Amino acid sequence: MTDASDARDGRVPLLELRSLTKRFPGVVALSDLDMHIRAGEVHGLIGQNGAGKSTLINILSGIYPADAGEVVVDGQPVQIRSARDAAALGIATVFQELSLLPNLTVAQNVVLGHEPRRLGLLDTAAMRERARQVLGRLRLPVDPDTPVSRLSLAERQMVEIAKALAKNPRLLILDEPTAPLGQAESNLLFSAIADLRRHGVAVLYVSHRFAEVLALCDIATVLRNGRHVVTTSLAGWSEARLTEAMLGAASDTYRASARAPGDVLLSVDGLGWGTRVRDVSFSVRRGEIVGLTGLVGAGQNEVARLIGGDLVPDTGHVRVGNRAVVARMPDDAIRAGICLLTEERKTEGILPNLSVRENIALASLRRRRGALGTVESRAEAKAAAEAARDFGVIAASLEMPIRSLSGGNQQKALLARWGLADSDVFVFVEPTRGVDVGARADIYRRLDDLARAGKAIVVVSSDLVEVLTLADRILVVRDGRIAEETSPKDTGEEHLNLLIQGAAAA
Repeated sequence: MTDASDARDGRVPLLELRSLTKRFPGVVALSDLDMHIRAGEVHGLIGQNGAGKSTLINILSGIYPADAGEVVVDGQPVQIRSARDAAALGIATVFQELSLLPNLTVAQNVVLGHEPRRLGLLDTAAMRERARQVLGRLRLPVDPDTPVSRLSLAERQMVEIAKALAKNPRLLILDEPTAPLGQAESNLLFSAIADLRRHGVAVLYVSHRFAEVLALCDIATVLRNGRHVVTTSLAGWSEARLTEAMLGAASDTYRASARAPGDVLLSVDGLGWGTRVRDVSFSVRRGEIVGLTGLVGAGQNEVARLIGGDLVPDTGHVRVGNRAVVARMPDDAIRAGICLLTEERKTEGILPNLSVRENIALASLRRRRGALGTVESRAEAKAAAEAARDFGVIAASLEMPIRSLSGGNQQKALLARWGLADSDVFVFVEPTRGVDVGARADIYRRLDDLARAGKAIVVVSSDLVEVLTLADRILVVRDGRIAEETSPKDTGEEHLNLLIQGAAAA
């Protein structure tokens, strides 16, 4: 539905979406989406993980083609088949993942792809001047000749925004832009957005930080499960009302029968990593699932990577039982009985050209090596087949490339990998991202089975229903610290979201 305050005022929208639809195997990511954005408007885009926000951004940026529907610019239907098409239409996107080249200077990154030339040669003076102009627009005191590798994460994010502004966009898409920023940098960004609005540039502002959305945006569109829920003026709206629109009516959350946790198995004490993780301490018992949740960039993902050996802590330590864990790489953590399943399944999880069997067996190869160091292939095939069955992996053959499986079955194959490794501690980051409803329920059952087998499990998730479904205890992370602790029996989706926002007390 569309709020009455959003009625047309006679102006042609800068951007209009008509029945936009995008499907992936087993998932309808966007379904018949209608939406429009006007010049000089800051338009918020809100929704949970899996609501369709990233899919929409990728369509407008030329990464994915739509399967149905139209994208209309200035009243004319257009085709966006590539990033070049998007740029030609005046659409620039700042993604969550930075795309800067660290070995190049700030100026070189800002003008990358549209470098000024003079007499056929690169005009370095014009390049530096263009960089100074856009950096000045952001009031960012960074020398254009500084290599990006020397910048802080917050400075890199601001340079990424400057790179988008250098293209003189008519529509600027900002995807969780303040996640790596401190308050000072965020304020600079907010001033730049106000300046863009005054100059008639439209901004699509994608964020889970509702206080920012309410302060910055004129209008917001809420998506849920790939569908349009509401487009409305934000006058009179609150964080609680946005939460209700995003989540819908409170639902009865499926819970497995109660587990009986045992002794403490994982201990995290005083963990610190730069400014992203600050003095984090908690424990997980055998048979217990602890959920870590928070806004994008709050630090929960870094906590998971520190436990799993993917990052090295500056302070603090991790223990498994009575053993201190010194993990400077994931292999060290695996030897200590800790497994880490990251959110980036395609780039950090599967080996796409290897078979399903090889992917499942990867983390436990050393257990099946013969006297000469060779892998006992028959034992490997048998163990992989049993693990695939235990974790519900559906594949015509375990010898087929894992890339040919659906996202849900790829994820279950990764769970089977770590189940076969027989680790004591499992750390899962966004374990059901990008999988369909059926696969999600199956993954929940497998995690419950691991807990009942006496494993200690940490689940990092931005999906509130998932956290409430899986966890025995929930730790809310804000600004790199454990800010709140609660449990599913003591909270619901709306209250948990307010805790994450920092808008409610436990």
